[in-house]
Amino acid sequence: MPVQPQQIASQQKARIYRVGILGAGIFVHLVVCWTVLSLGYIDLRPLEFLALTSLSAAGLLFIALLIGIEWNLTLEDPDMAVPQMIWALSVVVLTSHFAFELKAVVLLSGLAMIVMGANRLSRSQQILVASYGLGLCLISLILSSSAAGLGWITEIVLMVAFGLVLGIAPTLARYERSLSEGEINQKNLELGEALAQIKELAIRDELTGIFNRRHIMDILDREKALSDRERHVFSVCYVDLDFFKKVNDKFGHAAGDEVLCNFASLASEVGREVDSVARVGGEEFIMVLSGTCQEDAVMAAERLASKLRDMRVSRIEPRFRITASIGIAEYRTGESVRSLLDRADRAMYDAKQTGRNKIIIAAEEDTLISLS
Repeated sequence: MPVQPQQIASQQKARIYRVGILGAGIFVHLVVCWTVLSLGYIDLRPLEFLALTSLSAAGLLFIALLIGIEWNLTLEDPDMAVPQMIWALSVVVLTSHFAFELKAVVLLSGLAMIVMGANRLSRSQQILVASYGLGLCLISLILSSSAAGLGWITEIVLMVAFGLVLGIAPTLARYERSLSEGEINQKNLELGEALAQIKELAIRDELTGIFNRRHIMDILDREKALSDRERHVFSVCYVDLDFFKKVNDKFGHAAGDEVLCNFASLASEVGREVDSVARVGGEEFIMVLSGTCQEDAVMAAERLASKLRDMRVSRIEPRFRITASIGIAEYRTGESVRSLLDRADRAMYDAKQTGRNKIIIAAEEDTLISLS
């Protein structure tokens, strides 16, 4: 997938920001150097130090310019992390070369900045930068070998310590970052799962676990849009359990809840994967049968009624059964979802009014199928 211009602009802005952070770190290092110079522990005149400061700033400004004109995008590493680290190392080692007695202070003041930037390097880049830094320190030591009173042991220990910190600290920082990223990713995963559960709860009926009214309306809107666009056929079964109040009165509300849950399972079994079932009232349910004409919807309703006859309501009275009144309506192109549901609802009401335990097709309301 090609990177969008907006994304490139955002990445370039972040890269210039990181150059600015590195520049701020070098500025802090140069302030420390100026303090050491003021105390007389750097072998440079103020004008020479100012020239060194200007050179340091010019290097970073040049890198920022290359990013600004997007020349860096032609490179394998558009972040230009290695050039930035090499330039920063050059400034730190060069200023420490002219320091004496407080050389460790000068080195360490720049080391923190370098470690912070180096943790963005790959392993091979890190080895390259660390080798470059050690090479510069070695050159500095060789050039200083003729100086009187040079503390060889101190210089070598300082160089080794510099190399170890430069080589190991970014690795530790990267490891710590990977741990943090792992924790963040885990939290994001848990958050994603929690959001998925919340979304699932928002579309499910709390008791039966099937869809609720709000979600079945969304499904109907999608089916209508598909039908209007591609002449896709679908039908709705409006189901009401007959004399459900008797179940609650006779066996208790716990038994009634169990009946609702069992019926929801039966309706889901009758439907296919493309079909949907929802509880829209106390004992009222809607089945949306995708790609199904009213004749096929009748067959599905008959299968549901057959399974309902085999469903046991209570262990107390094993022979006690419940029935359902079902109204069926096939979608007519251009009609509203509300109109479709009203037709199915009226057909279901007619089934109840004419004796219950029936299926009535709304499109042909004189068509009556008795299930008794």
